[in-house]
Amino acid sequence: MNTPELSTLMEERALGYRFLARAFRAAPDAAFVGAVLSAADANAEGPLAPFYAEAAEADGETLRIDLAADYNQLFLGMSAHPVAPYESVYTSEEGLLMQEARDEALRVYRLWGLRVPESFDLPEDHIALELELMACLADRTRAAAEAGEDPTGLIAAQRAFLSEHLGWAAALCDDVEKRARTAFYYGIAGLTREHLAADEAVLGSL
Repeated sequence: MNTPELSTLMEERALGYRFLARAFRAAPDAAFVGAVLSAADANAEGPLAPFYAEAAEADGETLRIDLAADYNQLFLGMSAHPVAPYESVYTSEEGLLMQEARDEALRVYRLWGLRVPESFDLPEDHIALELELMACLADRTRAAAEAGEDPTGLIAAQRAFLSEHLGWAAALCDDVEKRARTAFYYGIAGLTREHLAADEAVLGSL
């Protein structure tokens, strides 16, 4: 793969990961809902297609409120059976927060200079931060390639993090699909599962 192709690929991967990270990081605001709706044509046949069909004639503010309520009941404990978006919960024997996976994820962030925002007061193995790391590494791979540097180590780091720290996300997506009340978060779960599986194949081919 030549440099322009690799650069374009990494840019697209970073955008995909950042979109998913934003979807999981916080309840949607008006700007995020607007950005999602603006991509309707490009995603007409994907996992978000049912959401776009429902949203076509919906009032924007009503839609935002509905999505925020679904986010809150899914991820912020505002329901009888919330979903915990943390690697430790899915990978530790006891299903607890702040376990070894959190410590290891934080170590990797520090290794690559990813700073967790001070405003982010949740455990660092949150799915949004793990997805954001993949976006950051894709950006660095693009920059290295464009500077004429060898990106092999960065690509290997992404393969390793995807394998060692994001395998649990499939089970998270299963739980989101079971409990989501909106087509949007049901679709986000499917999109995340598809994206991670496809990216594993892409990275494996490089």
